[in-house]
Order: sequence, then C-alpha cells, then structure tokens
Amino acid sequence: MDTMKRVKELVKERNMSLYKLAKICDISYSTLKNTVSRNGQLTVDTIERICQGLGIPMYEFFTERKDPPGPQARRFSQNEPESICRSAR
Repeated sequence: MDTMKRVKELVKERNMSLYKLAKICDISYSTLKNTVSRNGQLTVDTIERICQGLGIPMYEFFTERKDPPGPQARRFSQNEPESICRSAR
C-alpha cells in the first residue's frame, strides 16, 4: 500500500493540507514532504500519529475506500484534532 497516497486521500476528504496535518500531530512537515518527493513510505509510528490526529483507527487507514465518504463521515470541531493527538502522547 502507498501510505503517502492514502494520507493525501484522507486529508483531501477532510479539506486539510499536509501542513495542517503535520501541525496537528506534531509531525515534521519536512518528513511528510520528503516522503512524498522520494516516493517513500511512512513508518508505523507516523501512521499511528496521523490516525490519532484524524480520529480514525489504524484499520481504517489501511482500508481503501472506493466511494467518497457520505454525510455520516465524522468532522471535527476547530480544536478537537489537536486535543486528540496531544492526549495520545
């Protein structure tokens, strides 16, 4: 599985940038950008932090979605992802 492609899909679904995701999860933005430019893969630790920041279980990260999320998809309040990510440390 292309982990960076999946991250891009997930942030696009949430109208979020990679930069904002990096800030929310306290992940280096340069790490994400370098992984993209080198066609690399993310570590399990980084994927776990991203999942926590997006409020999804890891199995959902690895489940490829064929259809866009419906109205039942969870949306966060302005500060909710930050508190989720920070509390997971």
